[in-house]
Amino acid sequence: MAFHALQAALAAMGVERSLDSLVTRSGEAFWAPWSETADVETMRYTRMMSTLFRATDQAKVRLEIGAGDEPESAVAVLRKHTAAGRLVLAPVFSGGRFGVIESVDSDGVARAVGPDQVEPGDVDLSRGWSGAFPAYPPVKCLYGAVRRGRQVKPARIPVPDLAGILFVPLGDDIEINGVQFGIEAVRGATQAVRGGAAVRDVTSLERLLVTFEQAEFGFGCAERWLGSKEASHLWDAPDLARLARSMRAACGELAERLWDSSGTASAGALGRAVTGRKSVVFELPADLDREPPGQVVELPRGRGVVVDTRGRRAALGRLADVVDRAALAFAKEVDSVGALTR
Repeated sequence: MAFHALQAALAAMGVERSLDSLVTRSGEAFWAPWSETADVETMRYTRMMSTLFRATDQAKVRLEIGAGDEPESAVAVLRKHTAAGRLVLAPVFSGGRFGVIESVDSDGVARAVGPDQVEPGDVDLSRGWSGAFPAYPPVKCLYGAVRRGRQVKPARIPVPDLAGILFVPLGDDIEINGVQFGIEAVRGATQAVRGGAAVRDVTSLERLLVTFEQAEFGFGCAERWLGSKEASHLWDAPDLARLARSMRAACGELAERLWDSSGTASAGALGRAVTGRKSVVFELPADLDREPPGQVVELPRGRGVVVDTRGRRAALGRLADVVDRAALAFAKEVDSVGALTR
């Protein structure tokens, strides 16, 4: 959501950058976390560098971030920024979702647009808010002020010069290499699927969903950007778009096999889904009036039932192999393009 807000703020400032461009060229598209042990919140927020700063760098704007312990002091800072004509990104909507603040009055009421309101509306900031930028843990009263001008690179967060192309490794450390980091994470998650972690416990399931859903979103952005005029310098490498599409589709299918929402409509729909699909977890209807056909698990997204059979596990494993091959093919093509563009 921070990238959606950044794209909206840039558009309001007359800087045209597509969301796909910002996500792909910053490396956010390839930030796919995986850990056998870390909690899900850590997986969601922890990364080696802020992709959001990369995005602002390539958009030629400056992002100043800050936070306040008390809402009153944070609101005062926001008021100064907006009075100076700067737009502010902040997670002031429900669920810590980001919006763009254009003004703040003396009572702490902001005029903002965001996922809950596409036209400017009032948001009361007097009680505070909280959220997280990429590479930063969730904090109270977080904000980022966007202004024109050369990007000031924050201390201890390396922001390389992407020179209009992401697909070149940035060094020997795969943890900060963008594409390679994402590929290694996805491959680690596919290995966990093949090893049975997908249905071993709820924590493993949630970790895997975080990884494959992020990969599906990111490679979808990469696929669209690679086919756009903004990526015309890469049109001589058409396989990149095709391979990104393969990764997006395979990761999306694997995520759906791990958590299938096709059974939510009714008990009958759940029965048909369980009978006809190869997924291992089906989201339960809210009004289910019969015994679920397996172990029930609870995740923040809802309640699901695990239908654990040898055939379903085998189908998951085969799909994990497809994802693994697609990841290797994409990484190989990235190395090929990188060698040509250095």
